[in-house]
Amino acid sequence: MISRRVVVATKDLVRSRVAGTFEQVLGFWRALTVLPSVEHGRRSGAPAALIGKIRLRGARSRQRSLADRETLRRVIAIVDRLLLDGGNCYRRALLEMALDAGAAREPLRFGLRAHGGPRSGHAWLASWPDAAKAGTYDAVLEM
Repeated sequence: MISRRVVVATKDLVRSRVAGTFEQVLGFWRALTVLPSVEHGRRSGAPAALIGKIRLRGARSRQRSLADRETLRRVIAIVDRLLLDGGNCYRRALLEMALDAGAAREPLRFGLRAHGGPRSGHAWLASWPDAAKAGTYDAVLEM
């Protein structure tokens, strides 16, 4: 016979997975809705003006917990990979800033290598796991 605790624990697990799935779908939808303005600004505008607009939008969003931020990052990475260019770190950072109040307040960093060319730079938020790699760049700018 199945104990009551097992049944309750199973129901709680199902609820948390359904809630997590709903959060992912909602995050996916939000990322898709803000993507056109982020992409237009990324391709046509100066970073300072765009980042200011993105921070204002993000300040109106909710501030997520660390776990919810990780979920949001995974969703943004999926959206980012679906685009024709195969992904862009600056776009991922802008999307996270636009969708989370905490990210909107974080410094955005640009790492650049002196040789230039494709893949010679990277953009990331201060809280990203790869923030420790800043020492591998010849110059790091923070906005």
